[in-house]
Amino acid sequence: MKILFFALALILVSASTALACSGTQDYPKAVKALEDNQHLNAEQKSILLKDLMDGMSMHDDGHKTGDMSKMGQSLQTLRSLKPKITN
Repeated sequence: MKILFFALALILVSASTALACSGTQDYPKAVKALEDNQHLNAEQKSILLKDLMDGMSMHDDGHKTGDMSKMGQSLQTLRSLKPKITN
């Protein structure tokens, strides 16, 4: 019984970490902002979209493996791309 409660607690902690992660919502928002950007040409958008997808993939992999380093690196990538997307 104790093991069951421990397992449930571990699942809840893991789920709350994923839900609290800004990248979970910010990557899709950045993709939408890139699509809506009227100041970038198709080539620029393509390059930025590839970079966003790479970052999102790293972010998802970080969540799947519990690798906080990957998640942190992916969020840093997102922070560096946002100014290029929104300007």
